[in-house]
Amino acid sequence: MRRSTLVALLVGATAVFAACSPGATPGLTGRDWQLTAITEKVPAFQGVIPPADQGNYTINFKTDLTFTAKADCNDVAGTYKTPGSNGLTIDVGVTTMAFCSEGSLAGLYLHGLGRSKTYAIVNDVLTITLDDEGTMVFSPAAATPSTAASAGASAAPAASATPKPTAKPTPKPTAKPTAKPTAAPTAKPGTTPLPSPSNGLLGKTWQLTTITEKNPAFQGVVPDAQQPNYTIAFGDDGTFQAKADCNSVTGTYTTADPTAASGNLTLAPGPTTMVACPEGSFSDLYIVGLTKAASYAVANGGLTITLADQGTLVYK
Repeated sequence: MRRSTLVALLVGATAVFAACSPGATPGLTGRDWQLTAITEKVPAFQGVIPPADQGNYTINFKTDLTFTAKADCNDVAGTYKTPGSNGLTIDVGVTTMAFCSEGSLAGLYLHGLGRSKTYAIVNDVLTITLDDEGTMVFSPAAATPSTAASAGASAAPAASATPKPTAKPTPKPTAKPTAKPTAAPTAKPGTTPLPSPSNGLLGKTWQLTTITEKNPAFQGVVPDAQQPNYTIAFGDDGTFQAKADCNSVTGTYTTADPTAASGNLTLAPGPTTMVACPEGSFSDLYIVGLTKAASYAVANGGLTITLADQGTLVYK
């Protein structure tokens, strides 16, 4: 009788210990999860991943406490633990360092993984809560159909119709009118030409003061003391250098005339560090904004870069 009771106690203790030990959890493992939404509280933002892009942000938890993930154009690998009943800590390990396309949330997602705190699976939806009470919400990735199933029976290639050649009409020669020479305006005696009001984008290191984005939805003011941590400087050789808190960004830019007060603007970031900055950093949001630049205007000593989603980056 005593032996049976002792065995029962040992079995019960082993079960309790196993339940409390960090390890692989049924339901979490063995499937690809794809990101559908991400929110953070500090700084506060919220973003929804378009269905067409959800397959670019995935994670797969293995039973051996390793994981693989996709952060847009980057591949990620590492380890995880599930302490307690619903704890989750993710240790991001090997990561490629490619700079993804315009508007990519790769940095936000990657740094969110490293801030995981707990998880819950309800109705086949995985919600990972972050250390600032933000969340990342995932759904199971749809099974990828086989090539044969998606392609179906091999269809015979359709012969492309050869368009009938059409004779190109010969344009009638038109006499080019000779433009009348215009005399260059002569400055009035005693007057001095006014200097250009500014050098446009050039000749200054701009400091970020406010940032507004539509996806992820965010609007914030950069505190005065932190503004030197978020800068951009344009060179006359078509390159730029930016500081995004603890990260550095370099790349190229395109605009018709960088000395003009306004114009279209595209930024193509190149080498970029991917350090996870301290809590409350605008680094990830700022880098996302830079990739979406569409135009700029310089007025009253300030620079406003308008983004493709009509958000703005405002500098002094």
